[in-house]
Parts: sequence; C-alpha cells; structure tokens
Amino acid sequence: MAITDKIYVKNHRQIASQLETSIPKGAFSGATLDILYQGDGLAKLDDATRDRVLEFAEDFLDCDCEANPHCGHPEEKFVDYLLELRAQGLGPDAIVDVMGDDYMLYAYPGDILSFLDDSVRTLEAVEALADVDENGEMADRARRLRQDLVR
Repeated sequence: MAITDKIYVKNHRQIASQLETSIPKGAFSGATLDILYQGDGLAKLDDATRDRVLEFAEDFLDCDCEANPHCGHPEEKFVDYLLELRAQGLGPDAIVDVMGDDYMLYAYPGDILSFLDDSVRTLEAVEALADVDENGEMADRARRLRQDLVR
C-alpha cells in the first residue's frame, strides 16, 4: 500500500458538513479529489479550509495531464514533499505536524516511519545494484539521498 493511501483529510467531518455530502477520509482518494477540486466544492468551504485546500491544489495538483488529478503526479509530488521534509531533519511526528499545518492532512507517525524506512531500503538496493553495474554516478546519488534520510 502506498503512503499516499495512508494520508487523510484532517477535520474530515467538518469538511463533509460544509460540503453537505460525505467524502472519503483519504486525501488522495479519487472521490475526495473530485469533490474538493471540481465543481462548487471550494465555494462551500470556510475561508481557512479553502485556503489550505487551494494550497494543496497548487502544490500537488498542478499538472497538464488530461487525467489530472487521477494521473499519479499528485501522489509523486507528495512523496517528494515527505522526503524533502525528512531531508530537512524532521522526524515522523514533526512531518505529520507540518503537513497538518500546511495542508490540513494527517497520517499516523508509524506509517510515515515505515515509509521512510522503506525509502532507505530502496535506496540501499539502488546503490548496491548501481555498484554491481559499475555505475558510480548512480551509486553516489543513491548514497547521498539515503544519507539525507538517515541523519
């Protein structure tokens, strides 16, 4: 299961009440994206919530794909966001706090920790394969990225 499947809309019930409809808790659920970002969904939200939803849209849904927001690019951008927060030295609890402040999203710190651990293990594998393939440039890049995550 991808980490984006474990990212949830904070204040889910309040937002559903404002929209006068039920929405899934998953932030990257197709129905959530459709309800919040198409039609008059934004107009029904209070100012603070609308601002956060718009910031999320600007940062992750800005894509020219015909299938946007269901093209996979929002999830890729969000994964990059999480990895960048970790590279800045934030731990799982702090990452959850920041994404809550930035976008009204939440996740369980254990899920973030598992994602980060999986990322480190993947980079270790890339580094090892690059070494076997004698691709020093790729091995160095994977090593640097891994070191950013484990500090």
